[in-house]
Amino acid sequence: MHCMLDKLPLELLELICDELDTHDLASLLGTCRHTYHRTIHRLAQRYSEIHLDFSKGSLNQIHAIANNEIMRQQVQRLVVMAPEPFLGRNLEWQRSAAGHILNPLTIPTIRQLRNDLVDKLINCRSFVISPLGNHPAPGEDSLDVSDDQQFHPDDAASILLEIIADAALPVKLFWYGRGMDYTADIMNTQRLPKTLFLSPSFRAGWGALTNLHLEHKLTPYNYSFLLNMLLHTPNLRKLYLSLAPKELAIEFYAHVAKSDALSGVLERVSLCCTCIRGSDLMQILERSRHTLRELSLTEVGGPSGGLTQLHDQLSGFPSLAKVDCNMCA
Repeated sequence: MHCMLDKLPLELLELICDELDTHDLASLLGTCRHTYHRTIHRLAQRYSEIHLDFSKGSLNQIHAIANNEIMRQQVQRLVVMAPEPFLGRNLEWQRSAAGHILNPLTIPTIRQLRNDLVDKLINCRSFVISPLGNHPAPGEDSLDVSDDQQFHPDDAASILLEIIADAALPVKLFWYGRGMDYTADIMNTQRLPKTLFLSPSFRAGWGALTNLHLEHKLTPYNYSFLLNMLLHTPNLRKLYLSLAPKELAIEFYAHVAKSDALSGVLERVSLCCTCIRGSDLMQILERSRHTLRELSLTEVGGPSGGLTQLHDQLSGFPSLAKVDCNMCA
């Protein structure tokens, strides 16, 4: 078999690779050294996005990818999407009195993840936290695990934010919101770092952000944290916000509209399932008048029909090429 593979033209071998699933392709690479070197690039291309559930096995798998000189070059996004019972398994997590994971960077596997991101996975600067619906882990239906002991998507966010702060990691995209069928609350600030925005190294890394996606239920407790996440992004180009309930959302956008810290180079703004005054929306958009290219409003409402004259008001935006509006009554 080895000889047959060695004699195949590279183009034909790559076509065969494209027809195999990832597990079978990895097995093919293991047949011999020559085949490995001819096909490793095809496998590496499938790892532009790697998934992490903060289990020991998942962290070690990422470490193995980071140690492969070819595969690590392809990794661009780190995705946390596992259902909650699968998060953080096989590791012991201790909490501070304030509620967040205690000193996560002193945990060997988390320190290893930090070093891999900083030193080896140098193209991986996008983080997606989008947990799926809650499903029982195999064999764990009867386990009685308290909420404090359960590793939560907010704990995953907390660790990634701590890594950004520790290394001043220049992050490109941060996506933080619910995934499919996920109904539990997220953005519980008790589980998040308490002094992030006081850290110069965090502000340096977070300040490089160009794409921010936030999908949350606003509360009086997470309001300031979310506001800080948005207003410490001077280089932001793409913004997606889905924030409720109505009254808090309207107040939130009013604060954003008044802030001089809001990015003035936005190219794409998407608001979904939220409420905003028309005057606040225009004030937010006005800061990026010369750079804004796309505006999407999906199920967006506001008091007193203040969004109805939007198209006329946008006529003076020279780069705006696409406007999609689906307003609430």
